[in-house]
Formats: sequence, C-alpha cells, structure tokens
Amino acid sequence: MICRYGYDRPTGANLQSMVDRQGMPAMPHSPDLLVAEEEHIAPHVAAAITLAHPRAFDSRNAVHDLVSAVGWVASFSGPGAVPRIADARHRVRALFEEARVGLAEVEAALTRLRYDYCEPTTAASAPPADMALFACLIRARGWPDTGFTLRQVLGVPAVGDYPSSGLFREVDEPATVDPVPMRHSAQWEKVKARLEVRAANPLMREVLEEITKKTRQEVASVAEGGKQCAFGPFTPEELDAKFGADCWRCMHRFAIQQGVCEESGDPKYRCCDNAKSSWTNMMLSVLETISSEDASFPILAASLFYEQFGGEPQAGDQLRHSTDDIASAYRFLRCAHPEFSVVAIYDTELERVALYTMFGMNFGLKAAVLGFNQHSQLLSMVAKSWFGVVNAAYFDDVDVCEPAYCVNTGKSVIHYLGRLMGTPFSVGPGSKDKPFAVSRAFLGVVSDLTNFRHGVVFMRPKPERVAKIVAALVEVLGRGIFPSGDCASIAGKIEYTVTSGGYGRVGRAALSAVRAWQHGGGRHKDTQIPYWLVDALSWLVAILPLLPPRRFRLARRTRSPPIVVYTDAAYDPGKPGMIGIVIYDPLDSEHKWRYASSSVPDWILKQLAIRVTYIGVYEVLAAVATYTSRTSQFAGRDVIHFVDNSGALFGLAKGVSGDFDSSQLISVFQTVAAAAEVNVWFEFVASGANFSDLPSRSSFAMVEAPPYSAARFAVGWPEIGAWHAGEFAALFADVAAKAGKKRKRGAAPL
Repeated sequence: MICRYGYDRPTGANLQSMVDRQGMPAMPHSPDLLVAEEEHIAPHVAAAITLAHPRAFDSRNAVHDLVSAVGWVASFSGPGAVPRIADARHRVRALFEEARVGLAEVEAALTRLRYDYCEPTTAASAPPADMALFACLIRARGWPDTGFTLRQVLGVPAVGDYPSSGLFREVDEPATVDPVPMRHSAQWEKVKARLEVRAANPLMREVLEEITKKTRQEVASVAEGGKQCAFGPFTPEELDAKFGADCWRCMHRFAIQQGVCEESGDPKYRCCDNAKSSWTNMMLSVLETISSEDASFPILAASLFYEQFGGEPQAGDQLRHSTDDIASAYRFLRCAHPEFSVVAIYDTELERVALYTMFGMNFGLKAAVLGFNQHSQLLSMVAKSWFGVVNAAYFDDVDVCEPAYCVNTGKSVIHYLGRLMGTPFSVGPGSKDKPFAVSRAFLGVVSDLTNFRHGVVFMRPKPERVAKIVAALVEVLGRGIFPSGDCASIAGKIEYTVTSGGYGRVGRAALSAVRAWQHGGGRHKDTQIPYWLVDALSWLVAILPLLPPRRFRLARRTRSPPIVVYTDAAYDPGKPGMIGIVIYDPLDSEHKWRYASSSVPDWILKQLAIRVTYIGVYEVLAAVATYTSRTSQFAGRDVIHFVDNSGALFGLAKGVSGDFDSSQLISVFQTVAAAAEVNVWFEFVASGANFSDLPSRSSFAMVEAPPYSAARFAVGWPEIGAWHAGEFAALFADVAAKAGKKRKRGAAPL
C-alpha cells in the first residue's frame, strides 16, 4: 500500500484545492487570528512582517493520499521509467485478480444475501460488482466508510436514516416527513393531474417528447452507457401489485436544456426527477454533506510534482492529464427503496401518464449525491493507495494527472477499478474519455500544463462556456425581462465559471445584484429590470471575456515574501473623512515602508448615498485605494492586508457587501486584483495595534521616524461611480497592461 493507514475527515466544502478562496476571517479577539496583540503597534508590526501568506500556492492544500501517490510516481523518474512503472502497476493488478479468486465464496454469499433481502428487480438488474474485494480493501486501508458493502448488497437508502460514512463534513439534517403515514396514492393523483395539464399545452410538446424518448431509451438499453436501467411503462395497479397498495410514491420527471447538439443543432435536454415536490428528500435524515474536489486538481498535482522533482523536471517528466466519466452514474447505484424511486411522465407514445421504475437512483434524490460520492471517493482512494494513480474524482468525473513516462497506465487502472465496482467508465465518441494531453478541460475549466517544466501552469474557464454565459446575458439585456428561475441558473454558472477559473471573488458584487433581483422583482415574470441591474449585467458582459488565463507559479522556494498592508479610516460628523494606508514591501529597494494620508475628496462624497455614518464605506474605500494607488507594486504579489473594521473586513473577504456603495468599491478591488494577479488575504487587527490608525488621524511621527522611515505617496482614488461596463472594462485592461509591463521589465521577483 502506497498511502498511509487511516483517514482525515474534512471540515469544509473542498477536499483540497489550489484556488485562492479566502474563508471567513477570524472574528475580533478570536484565538485564530494571525496576530492578536492589542494596543501595541510595534509588536503587531514586528510579528506581521514575518508572516507567510496563508494562501500561497503550495502542497499544504493537498490531502495525504495525493501527496503519497505523487511521491511514489515521482520516484520512477529517470532512465527506464516507462517499463518500471508499468510493471509495478501490472503486479498490483495481478494481486487483485488473485484476491478475487480467493474471495469467490464470500462474493457468492453476498450475492445470495442481495437476492434474499432486495426487491427482485433491484437484486437482478444492476451490473455485477466485486463486493468482497472492496470490503477487504476498505478494512486494509482503514477507510471509515465501513457501511459501503452493506449499501452494495441492499442498496442506498432513499428515505429514512442514512448513516454517516465518516468521509465528509458533519451536519445534522433530520427528516421532516415520515413516509409511513403518508397517503401516497393521493400524491400520485396530484402528479397525474399536473402532467395532464402540461400535456394540454402545445408549447410543452417538444419537451414531453424528449422526456419520453430518454425514459424509453433507458428501458430499451440504448441510453447513455448502453445498459438497461429502467422498467415500464406501468399502471398504478401494476405497481400496487409490485410494491403494495399505497406503498409507493412517484416523482414527476422534467427536463432542463443543456446546450444544443453539435451535429443537429437541436436542443439537448437532461431528465431530472423532482424529489422536492414529492417530499421524498424531506423523508431522509443525513449526518454529513459532501466535500468535493474542484477544477484546480491538475494545478495542485502539478505543484506537488514540481516539488518532488526539485524544481528541475526533465523531458520525460512533462505532466499531462486525462478525463473519464461514468455514464448514467446514479442509475447504477442500487436503491434500497425502489418504491420511492418511481418516475411519472406523460408518455407521448401512449398519450397518457405512465409510471416507470428503476433499480438505481434518481437524478434529484438527495441520497444519490451522498451515495455516489462515497462510491467515487472509494474508487479514487483505491487507485491512489494501491496503484499510486494521481487522480481526483468529482461525482462521476475523474481526472488523472501524471508524467509522460506513466503513458496510459493510470487511466487503465481507473477503467479497471470502475469495472470491478460495477460502474464502468464510458468510452468512445461523445464520452469524456479524453486521452492524455498537456492542456485538457476538467469540470469545465481548462488546465494548461504546457510550461510545467518551467514552473508555470495556467487555468481558465472554457471559452465556449464563457461565450454561452455572455450570450445569455446579452439576451436578457435585449428582452429587459429576467425571471427568478433564469437568475438562479445564470448566477450559478457565472459564479462557478469565475471562481473555478481561479479568479476568486471577482464579479461577486455584480452577482449580488442578480441574486437580489432573483429574490425580489424577478419573482414577477413580466417586470422590467431596473437600471442598477442593467449596469451589473453589462459589467459582466464586458468583463467575463477579458479574464485572461490564471497563472500559477510552482517555484514555492523562490516565491516572493508577502507585502503587508494596514488600512484605516476616521470619520467625525461634520468633518471630512480621512483614510490612512501603511505598506511594508521587503522587495521595495527604495522604501520598504510607505504610507498615505488623505481626506476623502468631495467628488467621492457626492457619489455616496446619504447615510447616518460613513465609517464603514470609508474603511472599504481606504482598502481599495491601496491597490489603485500603487497597482504596479502589487502586481503578481501575495499580500496580507489588516483591517480593523469587521464590516469592511468581511465584505472585502467575501467579495460583496450589503451596502451598494461598498459593493461597487469591492468590485473595483476584485477587478484590479484579477487584472494585476494580486493574491490578497484579509485579516483583522485591533484598532490599538493598527499602524494605519496614525496617518488616518494625521499623526506621522512614528510612521516617519526610524526604524520605519516611511515615504509618503499620493492616493489614487478608485472611481466609485464607475459601475458602468465600459469603465470597468477599461480599468481591467489598463491594470493588466501595467502589470504586464512590470513583469517584462523584471521590476520585482514574482
């Protein structure tokens, strides 16, 4: 076994990541603060300038399994690497085959149990799986999900109690509905009536025909994956005979459009089953919610390999990655409650509402998400632990990222394990079975490893994905109508595309406007969108295509030390507001310490909404002005930024504020940070220890005296009213150009 025994349960939504998303900053007086000195500026400063950046890109974000697998694969580098690693993996596979033979009797006993306890169709229909082998692997590895084998035998529970696997972050979400006393037959009548109403609408005909076609393909074994996973059509009386009268509950099936077919240009639809309106998901109690991989996995793997190769990868060490997926994945997890996975559709061939059953899980069941991620994480773990395959699994998608000398051996292992687990990976045209390449998309984001040997890799959203989002926004602006459902869909796509592409929270302020409309005016379908939403959507249309690939530098040992920033604001009613900024840059050859002190100009004050107190927005203004004042100095650098106002701190860290003026300013900051590739971590500092508190109150003695001897600089004020798309686009382009010139001149190490 390559990886260590045991498992560390995650506490957050991500298993591991290379994307610099800051979590919620520590609250004032929290023991988790980077520095907790109060009322003493000098001790705080002395400690702050020695800190490492909390989100510097290195292997600290990787789980132990991945680190071990990378180390094992890297150990084969050098002459003869290709046959040596192929032979090592072949020998492990031979041991697996030997174990399968030895476990044949145990496997037969588990299969008999399945037939004894499962509904006959469920027991007989799912693809065979080596349950005994994986039970042994779970025990040998110290994998916490000891209930996996029981779920393979009996199926994944759709209702009732879902025991914790120990794999994901803990929650406590008890069921709110008891299925036992429910009148399921009455619910069937409501679903039937609803579908008949839809069938009477000519505009729904195309969608209903598509749902019928896809459902019947699953019955006829011609659906994606080529395996039968549905049965029917049935009448209610036939299901009464199968499950018992009033003992089954159905979900109505609907379809969502997912682009268009490349060949025909016709709309592509995906069928989903509404487990919310059927209350099925409310009948399930869970004790955990998934923690998952994200699109940055290839970048994280590249960082680990670069470290293992000592920063000097050879030609054969060039990194590549490939992708695979499991067709109709949920459908091939056995369901322990097939009476609750019944599907109702308006069957356009029968011209009536019909019922279908499955042995697997519905796309829409809450339990399916947990069940399949437990399945895919086990597969990924076995590949890493016994075969050293550097991989990550996200639901049914797997990415393998390895040096060229591994050839296709890692991908072959993934396919082999998929077959053993009863969920073979799809192959052939139209599948996500993509060969190894230096540039490949994973989860809709392209990771380009072309320059891996030079310590630089890139990540960017797929251009076609960005183009589709922009086209959808342009259509909304043209119509002037933005219903709530469209808001939710587009906002989710924008947030995923931008954050997974590596740009943190850029665009969050504009998205907050979309979310506000979603929960406000957007609920009235025919309401015209207001001017502020037009501005936000126009900003997104202008900015999204401009975002360049995100650069990741892998040479951690030569990474520049972070810049330390303190900002503060002072406000007394009836007097001009003041801001103070203090910057420490150990690479600044002229002045390691610089400061600014200025009153807020009238032209900015006139653009702010009238309010009782201005201190909150002034604190944000001071922080943002830091980066618009000395943009070139911050380009490509890590920054630790201290703020003593909790409202401003949380808004800057989250990328959005409930105050519209602050949100506009934060949007300027995110734009500058993205264009100049600044990696900022915001942290709280007590007011008594905030160095910038002095210049914000026109007190300069300590700042200008040794040992700081700070040089004063002029404030470059951000355009708070520049919410309009053209001005933001110009800002992004201008900042990116200046940052690029600086890097070419080599003004500061990156």
